[in-house]
Amino acid sequence: MSISRLGAAVFLSLLITSPLAAQGTKVGFVNTAQVWAEYGPAQEATNQFQAAFAGYERELNMLRADYQQQAAQYEQQMRTMTPEARQTREQQLQNKAVELQQREQELTDLAEQRQNELYNPVLEEIRAVLEEIRVEGGYGLILDAVSQAILVADPALELTQQVLTRLQARSGSEGGT
Repeated sequence: MSISRLGAAVFLSLLITSPLAAQGTKVGFVNTAQVWAEYGPAQEATNQFQAAFAGYERELNMLRADYQQQAAQYEQQMRTMTPEARQTREQQLQNKAVELQQREQELTDLAEQRQNELYNPVLEEIRAVLEEIRVEGGYGLILDAVSQAILVADPALELTQQVLTRLQARSGSEGGT
């Protein structure tokens, strides 16, 4: 993390937590990277995803190698081909490139879907535990030490509507436009 990003993160966390501390609101933090690394079901989900992703990657590498081989073969033979044969072969290579891109997108979508299937149940379990700890410990906010994001918060701390109401009142128009 750069100095400016670190400084901004520290400033933002002070900006958020100072008023909360003055109000007596407890703020906690969790290192989500450590939780994910040390929690068994998270590791199992990661291992399963990596195995699935490795299969997708192998398939893509084979398809890319096949395309590159065909393109190299065309490059070697193109000088001896008739214009019609060259045009036909170029069209075949172009079609092959489109097929490769489509399959790459399909595999990317499959990987994302598989990741969600594996990770979402674990994330929901972690979020439920965080909410239990927040309520039991009387925390107003629990932050992520890695991303500086709010993981769980007391809904009573939500100020969005108050901010919008005041902004709209200042601008004198609905929606701030």
